[in-house]
Amino acid sequence: MTNLNKLFSRYFIITIAIVLVIITVASNLGGSMFFKNFISRRNNEQNTQLVDAISEMVSTDTISGSKYPYFLSFFSRQEQVNLVLYSDDERVAYSISKLLSAKSSLRILPDEKPEDYSNRMVEAIIEDKNIDYIDYEIGIYRLSIGRAKNPLLNIANAKFIRTMNMLYLVTFAIAMLIAFFAALILSRRFNKPIMQLRDNVNHISMNRYDKIQPCDTKASELKELSDDINGLAVQIQAEEDMRKRLSNDIVHELKTPISVLSTNIEAILDGVYKADEERMSVLLSQTNRLARLVNNLSDLTLLETENKKTSMGKVDISNVLESIYTAYLPAATDKSIKLQKDFENELVIDGNEDRLLQVFVNIVSNSMKYTDEGGKIIIRSYSTSNRIICEVEDTGIGINEKDLPFIFNRFYRGDESRSRETGGSGIGLAIAKAVVAAHDGEIEIESKQGEGTKISIIFRKAGETS
Repeated sequence: MTNLNKLFSRYFIITIAIVLVIITVASNLGGSMFFKNFISRRNNEQNTQLVDAISEMVSTDTISGSKYPYFLSFFSRQEQVNLVLYSDDERVAYSISKLLSAKSSLRILPDEKPEDYSNRMVEAIIEDKNIDYIDYEIGIYRLSIGRAKNPLLNIANAKFIRTMNMLYLVTFAIAMLIAFFAALILSRRFNKPIMQLRDNVNHISMNRYDKIQPCDTKASELKELSDDINGLAVQIQAEEDMRKRLSNDIVHELKTPISVLSTNIEAILDGVYKADEERMSVLLSQTNRLARLVNNLSDLTLLETENKKTSMGKVDISNVLESIYTAYLPAATDKSIKLQKDFENELVIDGNEDRLLQVFVNIVSNSMKYTDEGGKIIIRSYSTSNRIICEVEDTGIGINEKDLPFIFNRFYRGDESRSRETGGSGIGLAIAKAVVAAHDGEIEIESKQGEGTKISIIFRKAGETS
């Protein structure tokens, strides 16, 4: 497997190379077109100058004796052009050639006169396929200016093209060198937060939550991923702590009644205690406590694994709440707690009445336990367009904010000592949540320590599907 640094560097360099090749090719093609247009414009300007010069020669009739033959010879050699001036009878009146691809292959023949060789040379120049001629009329004369079809046959042009190509190659090499070092630097900078994320994940897998570090990056996607991983770490750590706490709670819940049963039975067998009604009632209460714990756990497991199999029917939630109010009113009065109700009529949902009673028994019993004398508990229900909301609100001791996310977890206790004193197994709210989920409902909790708690349960109206 290739590491991320090398992979990023490789892709970066390949991308830069492709871009540079495209730019180089495009620049070369564009430069070639520009160069050809430039050569064409320059040739036209030079042709105009030549026409003016030869027009002066013709007007003064000093073709052979003036200074222009020297000028034209220099110009022809410097610019590598062929010049042929025809008279009105199409005879060559003046010619000079410094651009010949066929000239080097012409040799003077035995017994050939110089003027014949010269005429043959002019014919070879005119018929050369590699040279383009442009004709200009100058009075009774016709001027043909020959230039190479390929601009590279011109020495100056060839040097310019070679220089440009060399410049492209040098620029490409320097750019690739810069890209190489840039790729190394950028890959390390880009890879650093990813390596931090990898280390954080490894810390999570090894339960080293204290070593998790925030990701140092400005990339929003990596920042969000880092936040998600850190959030996951917090959640896993909390669940790990909860599992440990759960084990301790189960041990405690089982240890006390088993210890009482074991001690009393041994004492009866040893003759210390008599197996009278009082002693047997103690054994029975502890046995019932164990039975309730096992039944609650069994009930919760059944709800969580088979919540869709709960038998449903039409249930008026107001009737359920009314029965809960009636059942708890005497206990509330004995404890000097003001129990109030506020119900709408005919709030019908699709549900299981026994399970719904179980939910509100657990919630209201919790409110009774943690509301002091002189406090108040309100049970209310109302509806919206397609929802039915049930609320149980108390003025009890409230719940610590840090405990709220876990309050519906089985065996979770925010205050262990208080929970032990008030009794209960710590799975009542977990059962309530499972029952509500089986009814496709939602359960929410709001609480402030020292002020009270409100639990809201939202159901769909009967027949509503969304």
